Amino acid sequence: MQDAVIITGSAAGLGKALSHTLSSIGSNVIGIDKNTSADIIADLSTAHGRQLAVSSALDLCPRPKAVVANAGLSPIHEDPFAILEVNWLGVKDLLDSFLHPLSKNKRGCAVAISSIGAAVGGDKELVDCLLESRISDAKSILDKALKLNVVEAGIVAYSSCKVAVAQYVRANAKLWGEMGVRLNCIAPGRIETAMLDGLLSHEEIAPGIEALPTGITKSASASKVADVVAFFLSDQSSFVHGQVLYVDGGSESLIRPNVI
Repeated sequence: MQDAVIITGSAAGLGKALSHTLSSIGSNVIGIDKNTSADIIADLSTAHGRQLAVSSALDLCPRPKAVVANAGLSPIHEDPFAILEVNWLGVKDLLDSFLHPLSKNKRGCAVAISSIGAAVGGDKELVDCLLESRISDAKSILDKALKLNVVEAGIVAYSSCKVAVAQYVRANAKLWGEMGVRLNCIAPGRIETAMLDGLLSHEEIAPGIEALPTGITKSASASKVADVVAFFLSDQSSFVHGQVLYVDGGSESLIRPNVI
């Protein structure tokens, strides 16, 4: 397969919408998900699953055009430690592994998916541990939070991972640029997916989601965000690199108006 776009979390939500958008314009797509409908079935919550995802994708396409690290668990997932594995290592490990193969393609690029949670903020100590690859320390911090409140631990894990993903993109722009590969980040706001439905039905989390400020509309379809990701993958964005773009109806600018 030539010039494929590899998408993690391809079976639902934004990943499914993006797969459809790219396929409709003639792109070759390789989907990775734990769901059996994906091209590659892999559980990104384990090191073995992440290695399997990378090796299987490269078997299908040794020189991919792009990678979209989209897979992620909801903040209300029953296991906050799995959130760290998927939402952080499932992004970082895969992007690190795909950098060299992407550099073999003159149009190579990658997009990491963060969220509005990066603007809301995570636990700074936990974020630092993730970025410094001190995963055991990160799990110790999360374990303390878990003993106090399970729901809060999930929120802390989720938001901290999303902050770390955005910072990873900024911190690695120089390295990736030297390799000739563009790296950017998309941070969606409220997009109409099953994950959002689950959050809005959760009595402890729903009020915070409902209170999220927006400058235009409260939510958008996943296809609207997929269109922006597709632009970042296209030659039209060839001069865009190392950026974190919030696709959120204005939420981030209202939450922290003084941040540029």
